Amino acid sequence: MNKIKIPLYITLGSSVLFSLLSIHFAFDVSALSFFVSAAVTALCVWSLYFRTFRKQQYESYMISLKLLQYLPYILLISFILRRAGKNGTYYWYDVLTVLLWCAVMVSRWIVLYFFNEKRIFIPLFSLFVANSLGKPENFKLPGWMRFLYIPTALLFLLVITNDLHQFVFSFPSGVFSDENYVYELGYYLVIAWEFICAACAICIILAKCRIPYSKTYLCLPLVPFIILLLYCFAYVKKIYWVRMLAGVLALAVSNSKLIAELSDEQ
Repeated sequence: MNKIKIPLYITLGSSVLFSLLSIHFAFDVSALSFFVSAAVTALCVWSLYFRTFRKQQYESYMISLKLLQYLPYILLISFILRRAGKNGTYYWYDVLTVLLWCAVMVSRWIVLYFFNEKRIFIPLFSLFVANSLGKPENFKLPGWMRFLYIPTALLFLLVITNDLHQFVFSFPSGVFSDENYVYELGYYLVIAWEFICAACAICIILAKCRIPYSKTYLCLPLVPFIILLLYCFAYVKKIYWVRMLAGVLALAVSNSKLIAELSDEQ
């Protein structure tokens, strides 16, 4: 949890300062600005800092994730409310508020990055592992393979910033929902890259599973990849029981990882 300490402090600190700057002494709609931003900031401090980070209450984990996802948008509503008042504000005042909002957005991405699994990197790491099979302990990957980090990192940034451009998932209803969304071009680019990395890893593993001096191959290592392909097909087809089972397993693994990290620090 120490790795999220600094971005977490930046997120909460910037949100607190944003709320203080939202105070507007006017008897119009702008007076609601402070109450909106202060309420969501208080919830984030209570759930993220005191429950998840300090007291390590694992049941607040999902609540904290949802609060992080909606925090910058509620602050944006607060900013609009403050600007909607009859009395204007100074230009530097607005610039400072926007900079604080940007700090919340960026630092919150970092916190979400450490809270969630980096699934886009898994096929790439599988390729690295496959290339290292049968090699000595001091084996180093070829230098050219490091360039594979570039497209993977760019696709990862594309995914975590989807709420800005909706190039990976879009929401026709205009409401962010896990039920009503559409796959966009960015999603298929991610899937294509993951498939290429996974296919290369499978080919390398299969080549290294060949029994010497024969044409026989050990096919058992391919079983996990076949299961993964079947799951991907079922997921894209939105088969309910597969998604429900995968969600339960993902939540169990995520919570187990969080508990293990917290236990190690203790």
